[in-house]
Amino acid sequence: MVRWSGAGRSERSGVAAVAMGSASGRMVPPLTVRMARASNPRGTVAMWVRDRLDELFTDEDFTDWYPSDGRRGLSPARLAMVSVLQYAENLTDRQAAEAVRCRLDWKYCLGLELDDSGFDFSVLSEFRDRMAQDGRADRLLAVMVDRLASAGLVKRRGAVRTDSTHVLAAVRTLSRTELVTETLRAALEQLVLADEQWLAPLITADWADRYGRPAFYHRLPKGKAALEEYVLQVGADGVGLLTAVFADDAPPRLRALPQVELLRQVWVQQYWHDGSGRLRWRDPKSHRDRLSRRDMARRAALPPGTEGRPDPDKASVPWASIEIVSPYDPEARYCQKLTAAGKKDWIGYRDHQTETCDDGPHVIVQVMTHPAPEQDIDALDAIHQALVRQGFTGLEHFVDAGYVTPESIHQAANAHGFVLTGPVRPDPRAREHPGFTKADFVPDWEARTLTCPRGVTSPPWKPTLGDGHERLSVLFPKPACRACPDRLECTGNADGRGRHIILLPQHLQEIQTRVRREQDTPRWQQHYAVRAGCEATVSETVHAHGLRHCRYHGIAKTHVQHVLIAAGTNIVRLSGHFPPGAIPPRPPRRTSQFQRLCRNLAQ
Repeated sequence: MVRWSGAGRSERSGVAAVAMGSASGRMVPPLTVRMARASNPRGTVAMWVRDRLDELFTDEDFTDWYPSDGRRGLSPARLAMVSVLQYAENLTDRQAAEAVRCRLDWKYCLGLELDDSGFDFSVLSEFRDRMAQDGRADRLLAVMVDRLASAGLVKRRGAVRTDSTHVLAAVRTLSRTELVTETLRAALEQLVLADEQWLAPLITADWADRYGRPAFYHRLPKGKAALEEYVLQVGADGVGLLTAVFADDAPPRLRALPQVELLRQVWVQQYWHDGSGRLRWRDPKSHRDRLSRRDMARRAALPPGTEGRPDPDKASVPWASIEIVSPYDPEARYCQKLTAAGKKDWIGYRDHQTETCDDGPHVIVQVMTHPAPEQDIDALDAIHQALVRQGFTGLEHFVDAGYVTPESIHQAANAHGFVLTGPVRPDPRAREHPGFTKADFVPDWEARTLTCPRGVTSPPWKPTLGDGHERLSVLFPKPACRACPDRLECTGNADGRGRHIILLPQHLQEIQTRVRREQDTPRWQQHYAVRAGCEATVSETVHAHGLRHCRYHGIAKTHVQHVLIAAGTNIVRLSGHFPPGAIPPRPPRRTSQFQRLCRNLAQ
């Protein structure tokens, strides 16, 4: 049995100095073939991979993963294949290592002798650690797509579709009081392992009660006043510990401990010192405070504290995109979104899956893992760049409304040559003004004017900003709107104000108008119906392969999990299909009496 955890360590890289093995590229032993065929005459997913693709990975795909010196290790191609099979069947590391030792179909896929004892389960964890570095997980999926394309199972032109889903971090939800207590407790646990003698003089008798066990709601003080006193006491303890760690006489290595740095960041986010130097507890975040609007001239001119103008110096916790919510997974973030089923909130990440959707098996070709608060539209350009690097060209990309804006449609077409198909957000004022919408007004781009359906032409529009983007502000004259018989249907107000319309720049406005007009037609909706298959992919990866719950901490290893789930899903799907061009030999379905009646009536 080979165990990598006992290998020597490289002082420069800090990883196990294990040279790459060279066991791939060999034929399956004849006895393994006979036994696997006898026990599984119809084949399994693992056997299909070997029969259809020979070897999905080769050792040459991993030459830059390992040093050239050190003790010889296991074949990385075999470990990659084991990892894919592990997530195809949603197994733990121990179960996967046991399958290598005991299951005939896995030995057949890996080309192992029947008496091969396999490896220790900890090898899989170390292999994933290597995958989490330098974008290797994405390269692994790209290699798989290349092999499938060479086998004729993936087309690099045609149509793809993308959808995202929420992923729950492997941590429990903490209140702010629990957060600061657990953060200080985690720092103390790491400091006592690093230098117990240095830490001992700082500990007081009451610290054992506060930080000696995990913080839960039922263990915290009851009542608002008692809880505030407790929070400030925890804050003072943390400040005292940080002061001691960063003192000149403290060992420098203690400052570099991850939990100590995390303690410093959490204390900056949750506490502040007022003008008199007193430690204070920050207020909850302001939901009206939007970072994209703080620098707008009109809002910046308002005095702090007025409606629509939050105070930049107000001592409140930061936005969800940077707020640390757990000391055990500092990269996990809180997010909330509105869905058809209601409001959904979670702590964790967001997974984007892109799959082919032409005729034949649908293969997941690209995976993105982003922080939870990052919106779908923010990931679109990175998805397109990754598809281009994988050799995809001339694609039609089906997405939902979260990915689509006129800007994203224009960017996809001009930067990557992709056709982005998805619904643009409807006119937000269409319900308020059912008589006339923005599409009913005719722009004159040369004269910089807008003409309403009643023939009234506006004065030249003025440039403005909308959420930091260039926009055009069109304001119709009040007398013309007051005299209009359709005033209430158009402007929706009774006080005589003129109609105010915000236009996009010309190339974007034309895209918005065209897509809004097309997406209401039955032809467009029938063409767009192919995107609905993304929901089935999300359901399959969540329920069959465990996508919803993180197995690991940190976005890098979470992304490794998502890539392996995608690869495992692909081989499960492909194993259920016949080779291209073959027709499944199945008998026709029996026609019911009612179906025969309907056919006779239709003739």
